Amino acid sequence: MNSGIYTAYSGMQAQANALDVLANNLANVNTPGFKAEQAFFTLLQESVHEAENQNPLYAAINNPVTVQSTFSNEKGSMVNTYRDLDIAIEGDGFLVIQAPQGIRYTRNGNLHMNSLGILTTSEGFPVLGSENKPINLGPGKVNIGERGDIKLDEVDVDRLKLVRFEDLSYLEKEGSSLFNSRRGQDIELESDAKVRVGFLEQSNVNPVQAVVRMVSILRNFEAIQKSMNLITNDMNKKAIETLSR
Repeated sequence: MNSGIYTAYSGMQAQANALDVLANNLANVNTPGFKAEQAFFTLLQESVHEAENQNPLYAAINNPVTVQSTFSNEKGSMVNTYRDLDIAIEGDGFLVIQAPQGIRYTRNGNLHMNSLGILTTSEGFPVLGSENKPINLGPGKVNIGERGDIKLDEVDVDRLKLVRFEDLSYLEKEGSSLFNSRRGQDIELESDAKVRVGFLEQSNVNPVQAVVRMVSILRNFEAIQKSMNLITNDMNKKAIETLSR
């Protein structure tokens, strides 16, 4: 079978994967703290350093395409919610969360207090304080300062743990606007970001750009599909007829 078919198929699969990334972005356009993923294409053999001495024609026909993605750290807009437990982080910083699967990070500041008085995310995961422990509030008026200091009825209780990362490539996106560090907590740095109370950082997804990108992906998919049809129905047919003579 013509090896070009496999290359064309890899291109169609990569476009389909890129469309999945885009669809996930659009599905989270209203999710606070969500960071859009950006898909990019790469040649598989070049990515594993196997194309150094390839014939250019061979490389063009037999170099499959794969898609990878990274998230955009561009800040989303801030919306005033007038709620005491909603916070937005100004600057480079993440809240530290104790999720069931371990330590996680988020910029989603839609916080709540559970029945035990523990400060949690909207999913119920405890938010960690300065001593790497869940923040226990209890009854009373909660006041969060711009440096993350937390007061309960004007009495200092704890401080939000805010961290930053010099290299964001070590962070992996998970569901619920959470990030996981592939290197663990050894690359955490203290953040000097400010906290804005009564605000939420919105998703940084641009719906208009996403729709334009979606149209481009669909057109690329159709173009590759036509090339596969050309290979299988036209070129191979002519090759068989020529050989039979």
